[in-house]
Amino acid sequence: MGPALAQGPILLRGRVIDAETHQPIPNAQVGVADNRIGTSTNEDGRFALGIPAEFQQARLEVALLGYRKYAQALPPLPGPELRIELQISPAALGEVRVTASVEGIVREAVARIPRNYPTRPTQLTGFYRESDNDAEGRPRYLVEGLLTVFKVPYQQRVESGEVQIRQSRRVDLRSDKQLVKIDWAGGPFIVHMGDFVHRRAQFIAPKHFRDYDYRLAPGSTYQDRPVYVVTFAPRAGNHRADFAGRMYIDQDSYTFLGAEWHYTTAGLRNSTNPADYRALRVTYQPYAGRWHLKTVWWQTKVKLIGPPLNYFGEFLTTAIDTAQAPPLSYTERAQYNDVFLHNTVPYDSSFWQGHTTLLPPEAVQKALLDQQRQQRADSLFRPPSGSPAPDEPASESPLGKFFSRFRYGAAVGAWPLTVPAAHLALGYAPAGYGFRAQGTSDVAAQDLTVFSSAEYQFELTRELVVRLATRSVYRQFSGDGWEAGLSYQRNLLPRHRPLYGRAGLAFSRQTVGRNLGTFGNPDAGLRVDGTHLAADELMLHVQSVSDAVLPTLGLGLELSHKIELVADLGYLLPLSTRTQLEVAETSGFFLTRRSATIDLASPDVSLRVNEQPTATPPWSPNHWLLSIGLLYRVR
Repeated sequence: MGPALAQGPILLRGRVIDAETHQPIPNAQVGVADNRIGTSTNEDGRFALGIPAEFQQARLEVALLGYRKYAQALPPLPGPELRIELQISPAALGEVRVTASVEGIVREAVARIPRNYPTRPTQLTGFYRESDNDAEGRPRYLVEGLLTVFKVPYQQRVESGEVQIRQSRRVDLRSDKQLVKIDWAGGPFIVHMGDFVHRRAQFIAPKHFRDYDYRLAPGSTYQDRPVYVVTFAPRAGNHRADFAGRMYIDQDSYTFLGAEWHYTTAGLRNSTNPADYRALRVTYQPYAGRWHLKTVWWQTKVKLIGPPLNYFGEFLTTAIDTAQAPPLSYTERAQYNDVFLHNTVPYDSSFWQGHTTLLPPEAVQKALLDQQRQQRADSLFRPPSGSPAPDEPASESPLGKFFSRFRYGAAVGAWPLTVPAAHLALGYAPAGYGFRAQGTSDVAAQDLTVFSSAEYQFELTRELVVRLATRSVYRQFSGDGWEAGLSYQRNLLPRHRPLYGRAGLAFSRQTVGRNLGTFGNPDAGLRVDGTHLAADELMLHVQSVSDAVLPTLGLGLELSHKIELVADLGYLLPLSTRTQLEVAETSGFFLTRRSATIDLASPDVSLRVNEQPTATPPWSPNHWLLSIGLLYRVR
């Protein structure tokens, strides 16, 4: 399509109506040059299709289930809106002898998928739209995109695939958009998830046939060929069937021409995303002897916070490429968490004048017109240095800019702690008080302990970040710590899935200790190092607090545009270590529990390790530290 678009396609406009009722016909498939390019009609039966110079002598075809196919040579372009009338062409079931069960018809259609659908990789060019409406039916936002969709052969059962967003645009249609910014992830992957033939949806999956009741409805035709209309719904008392609807199967080739279905109560309950209603409609079109995805339409009603919202989306294939195109590279592929967060062109960009789109519904067109009028009215009173013009993308808020640089994550790892087997005995008797404690504990030998950490990062540049992490150690010891510093990472594979080389430098403080028991406190006025400890029971904890400089080297692998798998190897350079006895209250609300620390060399404390008096616990930090975890980018 690239060279043809460069020559400037000419727009063909038309309206498709019923020849008898003269009512508009939505969702009719409009194709040129045997469906090499095409579009569909909107709710008002209207369409607009850009015709490149190479196709301006080709034939125009319009088809829809239940109507006779319309075909004629393209009229001279440019020209007035073309009026197309479709004749009804019903087909009764009695016209075809049904020799198999209805379930058998579906089974045969599934068995013929490799014969009827592409057997080699195919690329679709398509238009995508997403919006939602409030409870009164007013659209709140509109997102549109020009997509390249990579389809693997249909012999493979797949539920996902690759999508490239070549251009996208978004407009906020709310009057209160200054209060809450809409920043949806978008849903262009519905082009794969909605392809029920490719993914072998539950209602055509042989292992689920026992869950569904299949019946024949009055027949129809498509492109003057008879079609089985098969309805499906859960069998009586069955709670495993997630869908109900109808599908259309060609009587000669047993090709799935399309389907429309909605989620059952059980399906909504089993779905990963909550919704009050969810429905889809999918159609296919013939090209080069095979059937390819044509349209996907879906609607979801959900109540999250406030009034219920009605989400709506659609995809339309506008061009088909059956050449052996290579798969999209990693840098070209869209991912679930980054779709439409950054729009490449403003909504009213001239870029879209050269591409086929689905005409928006009247409610959306009215909302867009009202917004344009309001923007023009506002511009009369806006100083030259005010808000950006409608053609310019709106600048991001300070809060949005902050979160676009913010990342957080979690990790687990091995903390180097050398511990010989030892027997600990501790006595604590503060002078002037009645509190007395004698505790013992046996420590097993080990070379390391495990830890978990939570990390927060803020990007100073694309490669340099400030980081803060909190850390907790486990196994037979406990303790908390933190580290703060800088980290630098650089992409080692700029043309593929990013693999980052990482280097960091931080200051680290870590507490490691051993609990020696809980003891009754007879002193309501006990003070330890100036801290009043009035609880009835006190816990004794022998610990060491180590400060160190921590340089690290590591790797980071991008799993998606927002999630990164990281692994780091660090080397602790000790600065100082303090040994302490922590005395802590055990009762009361955790925020009001008090604790105090005193040095193990205090005359009130006696520590014996293997019956030998000492002021040093039998464990000490080593040098090497290993961690592995995930980092998540907020925006």
